[in-house]
Amino acid sequence: MKFKRIHIIGVSGSGKTFLAKRLSKFLKIKVYDLDDIFWKRKGARKYDVKRDERERARLLKRIVKRDKWIIEGCYSSWVDDSIKRSNLVIWLNPPFHILSYRLISRFMKRKLLGTLEGWKDLGLLLKYAKNYHKKKQPTGYYSHLELIKKHKVKFVYIENKRELNRFLKDFEKRMK
Repeated sequence: MKFKRIHIIGVSGSGKTFLAKRLSKFLKIKVYDLDDIFWKRKGARKYDVKRDERERARLLKRIVKRDKWIIEGCYSSWVDDSIKRSNLVIWLNPPFHILSYRLISRFMKRKLLGTLEGWKDLGLLLKYAKNYHKKKQPTGYYSHLELIKKHKVKFVYIENKRELNRFLKDFEKRMK
């Protein structure tokens, strides 16, 4: 089966963007980051203002109608259309110690580049990653699980780098 509509889910720092770019390069399919749909740029910061639900739905629907796409993000409450239409969902879920290392490293690199992210932003991301497996987390593990069960989609669950490398090797071999 040729995968043309891939949705990548997982907590912040799980490797969604890395994987999306890798698959995009291999499959020559454009990547869409759900943050760019959820937020609109106002001023110097990239993610200042939330879009209203209707505008978000319209933007996502426009992407999902296409024949090919890779969508990546941690959202769950408004992405039913893309999950439903995908022919593969990849769920990344590494352990918290890996997530926290990645989030802190990414933050420090961005700080060196002069981004406007503050320590509070890092704190919020770390808190989200720490609480990802709690039932009450609105875009957490259980909401991702519900999406997959609800739409009965083909999915791959990846918890560590070894599994990710095996998946990429097998995927690229199968797609040739």
